[in-house]
Amino acid sequence: MKKISLFMLVLSLLILNIACNKETKEESILKVGMELKWPPFETIDNNGNAVGISVDMAEELGKFLGKKVEIIDTPFGSLIPALETNKIDIIIASMSITEERAKKINFSDPYFYFSLVTLVNKESNINNKKELFEREGLRFVGPKSFVALSIPAEKANKPILREFDDKSSAVLEVVQGKADAFIVDPISASEFNQIYPNQTDIIWEPIMQSPIGMGVRKTDTELLNKLNDFIKNLENNGVYEKLAEKYNNIINDSLPGKTLEFYIESI
Repeated sequence: MKKISLFMLVLSLLILNIACNKETKEESILKVGMELKWPPFETIDNNGNAVGISVDMAEELGKFLGKKVEIIDTPFGSLIPALETNKIDIIIASMSITEERAKKINFSDPYFYFSLVTLVNKESNINNKKELFEREGLRFVGPKSFVALSIPAEKANKPILREFDDKSSAVLEVVQGKADAFIVDPISASEFNQIYPNQTDIIWEPIMQSPIGMGVRKTDTELLNKLNDFIKNLENNGVYEKLAEKYNNIINDSLPGKTLEFYIESI
């Protein structure tokens, strides 16, 4: 009987030890959710490895927290549900901080800012943001349900607004001189400008900016405080400098003349 009791005690301790080791191992891993299809921030290389600015940012955060990082490739629309159901621990996915999203998750302080710029027809002779909104009757185009039209509707001087099904159709209006301006993301503006350099220019002054934050569960207040501490010291700890050295040339390829600073500066 004593041998059986001793065996059961040893077995119980073994099971408890295995469980504790498993729990400790899980706690030492930071599961980071992002959708790997948005270079240069979140994407995969030729070997299928997660790479990009957000991936490197996650790795730097892991060092700060003393945790190993595991990237979980997750469709953008499923990131918040994945966080809520504990499939991931944190969202680092170029996610804009919005009131609607903040109802479900907590956001860190911003660490990047994504801007909208303006593609204009050269013959319209619009040189800056001030002229864009002060000149009367400018013709703005944009896709349906896109801020390209809601912004001039609110800020421009008696604008003429025309809605299209997609970006390409809107751009052709600008190229052909049937429209004056198209407010769009910088990468798209740069791509269109490179295709139509003789017909278009870009006004780089940001029309608006979306602050980008890291997302955590509402209950993870301790992690949120650590994130904000990490973000507050991104410059002092050399993280921005590391990212700039690695990605400035890549950013310049898609946004000529621009560097990581374009995403750090806020208006």
